[in-house]
Amino acid sequence: MDFFVDSPHTVRSTSARARPASSRLRLIAAMTLMVVALTFAEAGAPVRTAAAEPASDAQPTWVSPVPAMEITEAFDPPSEAWLKGHRGIDVLTVRGEPVRAPAAGTIRFRGSVAGTATMSIETDSGYVISFQPADSALEMGEAFPAGAEIATVAEGGHCDESCLHIGVWKSAGVKKYIDPTGFFGQEQSILLPLSRRPAEEHTGDSTTSGAGAWGGHRNGRIPAAAMCVLESALGQMLRCDAQAAFDRMSHAYEARFSTPISVTDAYRDYDTQVILKRRKGRMAATPGTSNHGWALAVDLGGGINSFGTAEHQWMRANAPKFGWIHPGWARQSGSLPEPWHWEFRK
Repeated sequence: MDFFVDSPHTVRSTSARARPASSRLRLIAAMTLMVVALTFAEAGAPVRTAAAEPASDAQPTWVSPVPAMEITEAFDPPSEAWLKGHRGIDVLTVRGEPVRAPAAGTIRFRGSVAGTATMSIETDSGYVISFQPADSALEMGEAFPAGAEIATVAEGGHCDESCLHIGVWKSAGVKKYIDPTGFFGQEQSILLPLSRRPAEEHTGDSTTSGAGAWGGHRNGRIPAAAMCVLESALGQMLRCDAQAAFDRMSHAYEARFSTPISVTDAYRDYDTQVILKRRKGRMAATPGTSNHGWALAVDLGGGINSFGTAEHQWMRANAPKFGWIHPGWARQSGSLPEPWHWEFRK
């Protein structure tokens, strides 16, 4: 019986030989566990496995590993650990783009698994996050803060187009895969229907937009010294007055929903804008014109990224009190509806 691993989390059988059902299942289970043990022994992953566990209500909020994260294949774990399934999520990428650390931690493994560049990290909060295909120049055990560049998207993987597979499990106890989406404030993948896509790219030029030039800086070329890191979303940066106002708003939001506002993206430098243009085409602004390039715009998750939710309605009612607006073009009736996009206007 031949076995192969097509991702860090999927094992398939290619045999069609007839055997009694009970003996075939026992053999599949035994050989699958052996494959998992061999392929992940270098990564220090526990050999004992289970299919999946529910995400905790108290799970932390992490930095998106790639900006403007789009989920192309959702978490779909099998009912039993040895069965076929999708033990993580796939997100759209372009080859060579940087991968950011979702949380502070250390390098747990980097190398090749089933012929594909793979790395995993262990967060300070006790989770393991795996990435494939991903190349890293960091050393085993090397520490890094949240938001640091820890790898680049490599060739290979199991997607038809370039993607990054992300898997999550707790470092202690039995290895049970967890749906990663909640950690990134993206409980679901929200894609604009093709019928609503604009004929021309959106540049952000709008009378109701809050973002714009300031301080003599160029879009996407703002020095880090001119910005501040969000207290409620480590690794994300904004102009300092926008950051202070956002953190006050996030504290008010937390008093209502028991969690800070989930930030999936804030300032985007010029190089990141180039990557997004390659990845998203006319759905992304021309590099050097993005509203995010002024450090005055954010993309949000955690329910805010869906029209009609309690979280989105709270933002519509309360964000202007803190100087944050939902620009007209991004509203449900706007030219490019984006419930997740908010801008500072003060």
